Parts: sequence; structure tokens; C-alpha cells
Amino acid sequence: MDKTYRKIVVLSIIVIISLAGSGVIYSNGGPFIVKYPDGDTAAKGILAKLEPDLKPRRETQLKVIEENLSIIFGQDRFPVDSNSLPLVGVTAQYKIENPTDKEIQIDFGFPILRGIYMNPLSMIMMPDVEVLLDNTHLPSTIISNSAIYGLIRQRSRAIIDKAIADDTELAGLTAKVRNPAKETKEQTRQEIISYLTASKKWNERDASLFVEYASLDFGQIKAYPADRGNSGWVSDAELQNIINQNLGALGAIGEQKATQFFAQLAGCFDKNALTGYEEIFKAWGGDVREMAIDIKTGQMRPRELAITKTDVVKKTDAKIIPRGEIYDPAAIYARVDYFDENAKISEAEKASCKSILKNLPVVFTFAPMNILHYQAKFPAKSTLTLSVSYNQYAFIDTKEPHSYQLAYVLHPASLWDEFGPINIKVSVPAGSQIRSSVPLAKEINRQSISLSGRISLSINTQGKEFDVYKQTTKEKNGELFIAVDSGSWNKAIKAVSVAATGQKSLSITK
Repeated sequence: MDKTYRKIVVLSIIVIISLAGSGVIYSNGGPFIVKYPDGDTAAKGILAKLEPDLKPRRETQLKVIEENLSIIFGQDRFPVDSNSLPLVGVTAQYKIENPTDKEIQIDFGFPILRGIYMNPLSMIMMPDVEVLLDNTHLPSTIISNSAIYGLIRQRSRAIIDKAIADDTELAGLTAKVRNPAKETKEQTRQEIISYLTASKKWNERDASLFVEYASLDFGQIKAYPADRGNSGWVSDAELQNIINQNLGALGAIGEQKATQFFAQLAGCFDKNALTGYEEIFKAWGGDVREMAIDIKTGQMRPRELAITKTDVVKKTDAKIIPRGEIYDPAAIYARVDYFDENAKISEAEKASCKSILKNLPVVFTFAPMNILHYQAKFPAKSTLTLSVSYNQYAFIDTKEPHSYQLAYVLHPASLWDEFGPINIKVSVPAGSQIRSSVPLAKEINRQSISLSGRISLSINTQGKEFDVYKQTTKEKNGELFIAVDSGSWNKAIKAVSVAATGQKSLSITK
């Protein structure tokens, strides 16, 4: 990254964060995206019936009698350094009834923002996630953010190519621009734009995007059997393969913009396609804005993340990089389109990439989303307990006083005809100050916690006592936010460390 580009990025971040803090920027889409090297994640929960388009669907037969949600703000058993964020253990337990006279098999999806903790004890870095049905392990697949992008590109290309084949005039022009005589290439490009704007009533920018689609060679669609009903969806191996497919030269602008490009064109041909990432994100009830609960007032507001010049350093600098700290200027985007000038593509392909960036609508998705997918069978006239457990880091909000936060989306519960109360239990190291978007009542002071199952592998509770807060809510929309004051957290953790070792320990924040 050259110095001028770096200055634009950093200055944009500073200006925009200031505006976000004042409440000026508050719309779908938003001011900036920060890509985290690892850690610094936030949860999105609640299961729902999952369809092959990756959106949730209404469930009319099964009934959720109640959900018991446990959130434990623990400590990483294997911290990278003294600045590690709290590791949060989440367990969502659902009591589900099948009142019908038939067995029901259902695909479930469980959305999780920004990722799941990867257990360092595993030989292949397995994610800390476990799905149980009446204590019987259910196999699950994590459809990653990149896999979602890959599936969108695959399906979008299928829509676009079919539309071209069904339109004789457009098919002829597309073939002509793909095999042009050099002197007629620009003329053919203009003919395509004229045809789409005049005959199809497209706007100039979308027509220009299609010209680049027609001009670039993506090869044959690399498709994977994503729609196999009860016989299973895409396998883990297929999901890994699809991540890098249907990109071609667009790898130079990154998977997010490349996917937006395909989805934009698919929507032009088929208004009902709705294959865009943002549509999937919003269908699960997630807000494309980064939000946080103000630990002082309890009001919801845009998340604040202070970026200083000392945060933005080269990877090669001789410095220990705390988990979750931003260490690469290329990982920060603020209304500056990413393009890899060193990409090994032709000059014509570079020109196409730059034209695509110029003509794409500005869309900012703050948080990548993963979907945990699994199948469960419910015998006729049965009531079973389904539980999903996983670990992930809290995210940090740097408005004073700093806080560690976790968000849990409630919206998918509204997609069930019958979904009972949600019993919330939050455990934090004793003495930590918390704030929640749902009022919580302290039930227990200084209780020891014993963990079991996969979440015990990574979360360290040894020597700690926890305060326990509880509440029951019938709310089925929006998100649940839990914030822990970082100052009180640091004191609580430090006190335990001193008691355990008899020595002064490091604070876990800068």
C-alpha cells in the first residue's frame, strides 16, 4: 500500500468514527469495515428452519416450548498474550415438541457473526461447537462467510448465463464482445450498453457492469450440489472448494466486491433472485451496522472502535501484536475500494476490475456471518431437547468506559408459529459491572462454575467466582446485547491471578 493510499484510509477511519460516535451515520450500510486478523468476534444466535437459499423459513409444525440461553464471560485457557479478550461460552438449549402424528426431519440453521473459536488443541484447528439432540451428538457443518459468498456467486452466474441464453439479441452481442476483432471491441461494448438501456430499461451503471461480465472470461460455472434436500447439503469439502471458485480476474477486487458484482447483475435479470449477501444477512435479523449497547446509558448506538496510528503497523514490525488488534493497513477499508495492483491479470482485466468498482453501488457489510447447519429428526408425538454450544471472543467497544460485548439475535424466533419464553442466564467474573439490552436481575453472588462438553475445552474458570444474572423474555425480535465494563473485568481477572500465583499479573487490556 503506498503512503497516499494509507493516509486516505486512516484519515477516513478517523473522520467516520467521529461521525458514528455523534450519531450522524445511522443507516443501512455504514461508514467503515474492519477485517479482524483473528479473535474479536460477536455471536448471533437462535435456530430456524434453513432453506437452500441460506435464508430462514417459517416453521409451522414443531413447537419450541422454551429456550434456555447461557452466556459465560470466561477467560481463554490458551491466551496468545496478556491482551486477550474475554472468551465467551454460549449454550442455547431448546425444548422442542413435535405434536404431529408423523416424524419430522428438518434442516436447521444457526447464524453466528464473525466466527467461532478455533481450539488450538485440535490437530486440524477444529471450531469449538457442539450440537446435541437429547445428549446425542449431531454432525454439523459451518457454512463460512466465504462459502456463503461462493454459493451466491455460483447461483448468480447461473441466473445471468440463463438470461443471456434466453435473449437472442443479447446472446449475439455477448458472443461478439467475447470474440471481437480488435477494432470493433469498443463499438460492441457500446452496442450492449445501448441495447440494455433502451430495450431493457437498465440504468447506465448496471449496463456497464454487464459489459465487463461479458468481456471477462470466468470459464465454466464451478457448481456444487447445494440443493439435495433430506439427503444432505453441501459437504465440508465442497464448501472449501467453492470458496475460490467463480472468481477469475475478480480476485483482484476481493471476494466481497466480486460477489456483490454477480448478485447485482443477477438481480437486474431477475428481480426475485435476491441472492445478495445483505439480503441473507437481513433475513436472519442481523443489522448490517455494527451496534453496541452504551454501558453508561443502556441505549443502543453504533459501535465505536478507536483506531490510532500505533494500531496501524506493518506485519514485519518488531512488535507483539495482541489478539484482535488491527495490524495491517490493507485490512482497513473506508470508502476506498480495494484493488490489488500486483494481481497477475492482464491490463484489460485490470481495466474491467476498475470499471466494476466504479459502477457498483456502495454497500458496507460490517460483520461477516457464518451459518451452522445441521439436521435433526423428531419422532411423532415427541418432546426433545436440542442444544447448540460454542465459544467465541467478545468484541470491544472503545467508547469510554471501554466494554466487552456480545450480541445475540432474537429475530429468528419470530419465524416459528409457536416459540415460548427465552430464559437468559449471564455469568461474569465476580465484581464485573454489566449492562444488558434486556434488564437482568442479579440472582447469585460469587458462585463457582463447572463447565462440561466442548465449551470446557477452551474456557478457563479455575479459581474464579462468578456473579450470575437472570431474566426471562418473550421478545422475539431484535438483538440481545450484553456489555461488561472492561475496567471492572480487568480488576476481577487480575485479583484471581494474584491470588493464584502470589505475583503481580498483567492487565488484559492495553
